[in-house]
Amino acid sequence: FDASRMSSSSLETRALERLVPRCLVRRLQHPSRHAASLRSPSVEVYEGALAFIDISGFSRLSELLSERHGAQGAELLQTYINRYFRSLIEIVVAHGGDILKFAGDAFIASWRADSAA
Repeated sequence: FDASRMSSSSLETRALERLVPRCLVRRLQHPSRHAASLRSPSVEVYEGALAFIDISGFSRLSELLSERHGAQGAELLQTYINRYFRSLIEIVVAHGGDILKFAGDAFIASWRADSAA
């Protein structure tokens, strides 16, 4: 896979950005600038903002859906969370943010100070 051949607007780039943070896609597109950091762990320091987004009342919602819908409660919970996260992620990305990590009913988003948002 050679991400350096992808344009910033290519179908491949947009697909990859759905799976990994855009900051990593940018590194893959410019390997000469980030050669060392692509071969081993590295640190990038920049000014920006982080947000920890957590669903309040997740445990209680899980219990209620399980009580009311039995085994289907877990499927309903997954549907609700996916729908909710999809909306939040679209907002984060529309404002120049990256999703860095998911953890259960939460995720971490970041915005670089130099982003267009």
